[in-house]
Amino acid sequence: MLKHNLDMEQYLTYDVAIVGYGPVGASLAGLLGKLDLSVAVFEKTKEIYPKPRAVGFDHDAMRLFQRLGVSESIQPYIEPFREEIYVGVDDRVLQHFKHMEKPYPLTWNPHFTCNQPSIEKVLRDANANLPNIHVALGAEFIRFEQSLDHLKLHIKDSNNQSTMCTAKYLIACDGASSPIRRQVGFEMENFDYDEHWIVVDMKVKKEFLNQLPNVNVQYCKPQRPSTMICCPGNHRRWEFMTVPGDNLDDIVSENRIWDLLKPWIKPSQAEIWRAAAYRFHALVAKEWQDERVFLAGDSAHQTPPFLGQGMCQGLRDAGNLAWKLKHVISNQADESLLETYTQERRPNVLATTKLAKECGLIISERDPQKAKERDEKILSENNGDTKFIPRQELIPPLDSGLIDLSSPLAGSVFPQPIVNLFNKPNILMDDLTEPCFRLVVSEEKISEYEILQINQQAIHLKIKIIILKLNGSFTTQTESSTIEVIETLGIIRKWLNKAGCIGAIVRPDHYVYSGIVSSSKIADCMSVLSSQLRP
Repeated sequence: MLKHNLDMEQYLTYDVAIVGYGPVGASLAGLLGKLDLSVAVFEKTKEIYPKPRAVGFDHDAMRLFQRLGVSESIQPYIEPFREEIYVGVDDRVLQHFKHMEKPYPLTWNPHFTCNQPSIEKVLRDANANLPNIHVALGAEFIRFEQSLDHLKLHIKDSNNQSTMCTAKYLIACDGASSPIRRQVGFEMENFDYDEHWIVVDMKVKKEFLNQLPNVNVQYCKPQRPSTMICCPGNHRRWEFMTVPGDNLDDIVSENRIWDLLKPWIKPSQAEIWRAAAYRFHALVAKEWQDERVFLAGDSAHQTPPFLGQGMCQGLRDAGNLAWKLKHVISNQADESLLETYTQERRPNVLATTKLAKECGLIISERDPQKAKERDEKILSENNGDTKFIPRQELIPPLDSGLIDLSSPLAGSVFPQPIVNLFNKPNILMDDLTEPCFRLVVSEEKISEYEILQINQQAIHLKIKIIILKLNGSFTTQTESSTIEVIETLGIIRKWLNKAGCIGAIVRPDHYVYSGIVSSSKIADCMSVLSSQLRP
């Protein structure tokens, strides 16, 4: 139960209004709330949908949950995502999506499977502890009106009464059919993927789990392409592509579901938790911002599920937008910074969506001859053997927006190892600071004199300086902008060295603004950043 109901009298104008309180809306609200912004949230349903929808998220999303302070609370509802294989026509393994090797760059496991309703509850419970987040459940968005410096939202509350809310910015987290997107008139770009699938969630009796595959499987069979996913505990998900001859009116009937599941499991061995017919799309909004209105999550993009990136994409939207809104509202940056949200996120989503579509096309080939040719082509690319692919290497970096494109590492995700302070061991690096710009630099590549020179500039720009120490001899720092750490596994130093860098300027959302190739470049790089934030 949420502690805070929306009180229109508490704030005459909210900093941000959010419509939609699914995982993206709840995460965005939490990020903004932790940044001390006032947030109003409107959700037309009164309860969390109790059955599973999204069943996975990656380490970038887990890093965001860490920032929200819920990474421990969600542990009972998640498990490491298992490796995934693609099985071809002749039962040969075509592709094997494996995890990157340890030590993991973000410390967290690269991918998790999850119970979405439980994750949503944890997020909502955490938000209920923030007094500047005000939530109205059973409140339906009607329309908005924009003016020069604010918006007015017209809402129908849970008692069917009309009310109004004023906010500086409005974020549409209101799903694939987004009423807000319809009002602004943004069109969706269609990438020609529109397939009917049946999604079946099962609770399998524990004694029968061992008879099922212990990895996730994409069955690339032309007679009926299908998927099996190992979810937390005894939860298993099957997805079946519809084929000619299927009766869509009864495709999710109990008898039909058990018929589809016959190769794996019997009615005496499991119970049907949820069965639903879906249309898998590849759609991305052509525009994401209309003055003070922004799209995020499913309102901005709908991605086929074959890379497990649907919810992840929305959470990246939230992580990208939150700190930019904070900077603009607190006058740390010009309003033009908000334009980089679309510049950064849309190309990134486009690339990931197209890749998910390609994976879907591999899986869903229905022509037997073309399916055999597909298998041979994939195997031949790896000299007749299974193709091994680290899943996380498929997610592209940023290639535009607020990044220094002339530098190495720009747009990539900065690692997060465990570090030691002089008085505190074993700290996740992100937990050293509040969300802010950071200069991370190797101790041996910069002198104390150079640090003193750039320190005042860093303080002015609210950039924290993090020094990667080589050993345990810490220098007492008098400047609050400088933090010394020891990173025992050397993840960051190896990562920097590979790119020919001595350090990096890192944004609040952990994307690299600029890779630093020499200490003499730091001051100039920070000056350029300052001019971009406040042109």
